Amino acid sequence: EAALRAYYINDDQQEYELQTFTQQALLSDDVINRNDAAEDSNLGSVFRESVPEAWIIRAKPKDEEVIRIYPAWLKVGMAYVSLRINKDSTTQTVIKEVLPLLGRQLECLQNFKLVEVLMGSKQVQRMVLDSQELILNRLKDIRKTSIRQMNQTRFYLVENSKSIVRVNIFVSGLPPQLSSEEYTNILKDELAIKTNVVSVSHVYQAQGAVVLEISCFSEAERIYMLVKDTTINDKPLNAVVIPEVVASKIPQNCCPLLVFVNPKSGGLKGRDLLYSFRKLLNPHQVFELTNGGPLPGFHTFSKVPSFRVLVCGGDGTVGWVLGALEEIRHKLVCSEPSVAILPLGTGNDLGRVLRWGAGYSGEDPYSILVSVDEADDVLMDRWTILLDAEEPAEGAENGVAEPEPPKIVQMNSYCGLGIDAELSLDFHQAREEEPGKFNSRFHNKGVYVKVGLQKISHTRNLHKDIKLQVDQHEVELPSIEGLIFINIPSWGSGADLWGSESDNRFEKPRIDDGLLEVVGVTGVVHMGQVQGGFRSGIRIAQGSYFRVTLLKPIPVQVDGEPWIQAPGQIIISAAGPKVHMLKKSKQKQKK
Repeated sequence: EAALRAYYINDDQQEYELQTFTQQALLSDDVINRNDAAEDSNLGSVFRESVPEAWIIRAKPKDEEVIRIYPAWLKVGMAYVSLRINKDSTTQTVIKEVLPLLGRQLECLQNFKLVEVLMGSKQVQRMVLDSQELILNRLKDIRKTSIRQMNQTRFYLVENSKSIVRVNIFVSGLPPQLSSEEYTNILKDELAIKTNVVSVSHVYQAQGAVVLEISCFSEAERIYMLVKDTTINDKPLNAVVIPEVVASKIPQNCCPLLVFVNPKSGGLKGRDLLYSFRKLLNPHQVFELTNGGPLPGFHTFSKVPSFRVLVCGGDGTVGWVLGALEEIRHKLVCSEPSVAILPLGTGNDLGRVLRWGAGYSGEDPYSILVSVDEADDVLMDRWTILLDAEEPAEGAENGVAEPEPPKIVQMNSYCGLGIDAELSLDFHQAREEEPGKFNSRFHNKGVYVKVGLQKISHTRNLHKDIKLQVDQHEVELPSIEGLIFINIPSWGSGADLWGSESDNRFEKPRIDDGLLEVVGVTGVVHMGQVQGGFRSGIRIAQGSYFRVTLLKPIPVQVDGEPWIQAPGQIIISAAGPKVHMLKKSKQKQKK
């Protein structure tokens, strides 16, 4: 019993016996190989007076046994069937008895085979059993090799099917807005693809991406390796091998999880989570955002009738995934999947509002998956920001000034103009200069403080440099340095910028009310007081359509991404349908 426990074998000890071997017998090849020749010689009772050199655990021979047969296809609610076999049971008789138990009694025996699968710690070995092989003898042979190996062996009933080679590779980084023929010609020129084994199965014109279907392994490997070293218009191509999800085999009430991880977010904790989720889930459900972005994941799940999304990253990462979802929504069977957040960034305001916390601090990844499963579905507004610069781009030819084309960005959390965006811009520039130092939230926040202190003495008159129109009405701005549009009740790492006091002029803010709140800050000191919880911002307006006129270049940031915006118009309006988010449940996890 102690020996079986030490070898993690849970069988009844009555089914085993101990046999002794002398040192000579142990050195014999026959015994080491457990061949039959050693069975009769050098064996003795355990109860001899002399202490044996070693003991060998052997299974007692049996006239009949119960074995488990696993179906090699998805069978919901049934992992295996148990079958009693005797010394006359062959592979063919086992298949004949098992098929009715799996509801396949009308099918021909010749369409199935019995496969013995050994799942060792280092590798998986498969062996197809001959139709006349005696199963009891096969079990005896496995046990003779190793009793532990018997515990690692399963028998699978497998359908015979013609093996079709089909490798799908997602190629991105191509020029956008081309036809399928134009993409095929580019790939012929750049990668010398063989059109008899390679075809373009899907085209994502807006994103400049295609999916190649390849019917030859060596050609797939050649293309995959070559894409990594190819650039078109100075832009490197990227290749991701796409798994094939057989949507028709997914049960009706099943809602799989699509996981996106940004390994660069949040002090590099993303890398550990990537490995953890790949162990806990099917690794083909987990996508690394630095390898081709969110599109390969959404393409893989495009035929899945119902799924949810978990995004591991900062607010910027969440915005990236939601933006990609908006672009590809019309190509998904499940066009409105709910999105959960595992916050890894510095601010994580969206994660805070949806109760996922201020940032990941090493919780058990399994409990995170349970929380996602039990989370509540909520709606959230998204906003489109149109930036139309009226000032021409520098260096125009022939002296004729051409203005920059309008730029469109999506907003989930907030948009800031002035001092708020300027601090964010300085932080981003510091991070780009020395990215290696920005691997902890504590250090990142320290840099924000340092950048802020340098701006304390600055005085600006933002209200003189911009004009604001809310729902077609001009709004007079107070003396401020920063103007912020907020969609969620959390700003700058958890601060309540709008404040909790009731005000008859405005409705109580909600993330799904179709309204944005407009707040002003007078400077760095005011921002510090808001973040410390001592003050709130200056309430200016609430509405659903905004026009901001910039009279000079001004720093702008949207969801933490800053830049300098040239003079011109900024129009903010609601973006399409509300997005489905998952809010962590207040109740404790069900056991």
